[in-house]
Amino acid sequence: MSGPGFKIMLEKIYQELTDTVRFSMNEKIDKERIEQALAGVINAFENNPYNDLLLYFYTNSKDNYIYGHIVNNVILSVAFATHLGLSKQEIQDTAFCAFGHDFGMKDYLEFFQKTSALTPQETQSIHQHPQKSAEMFKPYFHQRVLDGILDMHECVNGQGYPKGKTGGEISILAKIVSLCDVFEALTHQRAFRGEFNPYAAIKMLIMKKDIIFEKKILKKFVEFMSIYPVGSLVHINTGEIAIVIAANSAFPTRSILRVLMNTEKQAQPDGRVINLLNDHLVYINGTVEPKEEKALRAAFAISTGG
Repeated sequence: MSGPGFKIMLEKIYQELTDTVRFSMNEKIDKERIEQALAGVINAFENNPYNDLLLYFYTNSKDNYIYGHIVNNVILSVAFATHLGLSKQEIQDTAFCAFGHDFGMKDYLEFFQKTSALTPQETQSIHQHPQKSAEMFKPYFHQRVLDGILDMHECVNGQGYPKGKTGGEISILAKIVSLCDVFEALTHQRAFRGEFNPYAAIKMLIMKKDIIFEKKILKKFVEFMSIYPVGSLVHINTGEIAIVIAANSAFPTRSILRVLMNTEKQAQPDGRVINLLNDHLVYINGTVEPKEEKALRAAFAISTGG
């Protein structure tokens, strides 16, 4: 689905969720408003986990930490939960967990403006945010969601916080949302580092198999995002440059692409869509180098505009 009307709908969903995050963090928590904002995201993905909203946040996610991070995490978590085939209630719980898990960070936002490493004391302070987040939402969310919020930074090898839980002790909601949380963080700039492209971020997640992330859930995430995740800018063997707009589950290298630049490096506002699962003569040669990103992101904005 595409076109100006669809883009306006996506903008409305994204902006409503952003406004709800801001209001909830700075004014008061309004559960009904949160439910309505999350319902817009859930409905967008209900029949298609590769809905354009998943791609949309790559071009419309430059809001300052922490609002943009929470909004993007909700979108990605709902999309992944939909891909997993969870029930509507489970998807809603996933969305609640993604929405609420970082609210306790609002007391430590100055740490994210630093360009140097955190001190041990600052790190210890940040480790308190899961409990703070859960406490803030205790009157509004049921225990399953609160457990997910508390377990967001636990690691399957027991080296996480706050309780050092292992494997089966960790909430399934946390296992789902934490993958999305880390991927979102890696693919967006922070004061102390630049952003990683989606391809590099996936490789970094895979390196943490059975350390931070459970192998089974991580495999599902890679199947969902593919080796070249949605939003990746890639070179293809035709000499063109394309953006990954969707994955083919169980075929991690055979993504669905939209051409952004022709062989003459001219922007293609209506670039053709290529499903690599069907077109076996076309394949990805590699990802675009970081130095090319800025100019090509302009083409990305054109290609997703209608």
